[in-house]
Amino acid sequence: MSDRRQRGCNMPDTAVDYQAVPLHSGDATEILQPNSNATTTNACCRHPMATAGHEERALCCGHGYIIPVLILFVLVLIVLLLPWETLNRLPEENTPVELPLPCQLQLVETIPLGLNYTPASPKFLSTYEAWQLLLSQAKATIDIAAPFWTLRGLDFNDSSTQPGEQLFQRLLSNGDAGKPKLRIRIALNKSVESFWHADARIFGNYGAAQVVAVKLPDEGALHTKLWIVDGQHFYLGSANMDWRSLSHVKELGVLAQNCPQLTRDLSKIFKAYWHIGSDKAASIPSQWSWLYHTNYNLRRPMLIRGNRNYTMSAFISSAPPLLSAQGRTNDLDAILHCIESANEFIYIAVMDYYPLIVYSTHVQYWPPIDNALRKAAVERGVAVKMLISWWKHSDPNEDNYLRSLQELSTSNNHQVDIQIRRFVVPSDEQQMKIPFGRVNHNAYMVTERIAYIGTSNWSGEYFTHTAGVGLVLSEVDFENNTQQTLRSDVLSVFERDWHSPYALPLKQNLQL
Repeated sequence: MSDRRQRGCNMPDTAVDYQAVPLHSGDATEILQPNSNATTTNACCRHPMATAGHEERALCCGHGYIIPVLILFVLVLIVLLLPWETLNRLPEENTPVELPLPCQLQLVETIPLGLNYTPASPKFLSTYEAWQLLLSQAKATIDIAAPFWTLRGLDFNDSSTQPGEQLFQRLLSNGDAGKPKLRIRIALNKSVESFWHADARIFGNYGAAQVVAVKLPDEGALHTKLWIVDGQHFYLGSANMDWRSLSHVKELGVLAQNCPQLTRDLSKIFKAYWHIGSDKAASIPSQWSWLYHTNYNLRRPMLIRGNRNYTMSAFISSAPPLLSAQGRTNDLDAILHCIESANEFIYIAVMDYYPLIVYSTHVQYWPPIDNALRKAAVERGVAVKMLISWWKHSDPNEDNYLRSLQELSTSNNHQVDIQIRRFVVPSDEQQMKIPFGRVNHNAYMVTERIAYIGTSNWSGEYFTHTAGVGLVLSEVDFENNTQQTLRSDVLSVFERDWHSPYALPLKQNLQL
């Protein structure tokens, strides 16, 4: 204890009368006047201006500063800790916590040449139109993640390569001298085959874009396809930066415009890719910085007002888990949630479906999605329909797992309804020569309430080792389920394809 406090902290035992403190120091009279019977004692502390001879006339509470300092200290703690608590607390599951945020959403597709539907079938903006629209809207920045870049038809001489080549020229023009430049950043998959990176290398050499190659451990790969423009707009879907994805491969994605909150959340995933691919990043961090954290996930989705007409909850999922920063829902968990929350139907369209980890040293059984589908059909009577692609690169062994799933419908329990069909993109003699073309490359799922649009095939390694993303949109206006939403658009695409002549029954040795 300080000397000042030791000197006189024996308070008088008798009561004292207190008088008001004078307003002017010149009129000061006795501040503390003991009663006539009181014994004069030393003051507990001295006024800073009091002299040694006037101690009995000075009043100062030496401990008076403690209370305001404590109050100030508590307020500082509240200011510092409240943001941390807000970022890290876990609210009740599936509880949207904000007012609906504006977001213009629309479905986009690539319909391969020669694949024709009836005139009454639903039609949507093409992938090519969506990407051109994003380029026209860009004012400052464009970030693109795609595994490979083959926009030019160097391996095929045909007029159908033109959309890809036009897009290549428009991106390349960003490097023209004397022209205001956009900041274009490209994250691609690191590959030993330089052919798949040719276009991106040209962009980098010409000054049109900055390019990094992303390498993941355990032979993982970057398989994400997304555009982020000015922190306001994005594309997420199945389409590669490849000329075939604009004319010969069936693709599906979502275009979001004037959607800053959801776009900024998605940009954190691209920022992680950029970090991994940059020279400064020695390895994937064991724990991601708070700059990569998200507040929006399965337990706490973002509320959006789609096209000013309907309200949906939304969040972005990511794979693999080592790329998921704090708060981010893993892609597998997002898919399992969609399956487990369905009560009426689950419709799925993917290129590949395996309950295996295929591309590894040893094939491993990987049943999470398969088990969830069986449980939904058997225990809850949910109708399951699956459109799985069939093309010249399909593995016939995939049929064994699909038939095993469909066989549940032929059991004595007639409430089990699992139907599987193969979707075949038709090809003429010239189109059959296109390498890695003529396939349904969709990656989506739709239920009575939720739409999931992703970038990955459905086998184990795409969720354990491969970088991918998904967008989960859930309808909130349950009483107005007749309204057209992005979920209902996805449903209309599935039903169009399921009832088309290109969806064939599952059978052995299907011939193209």
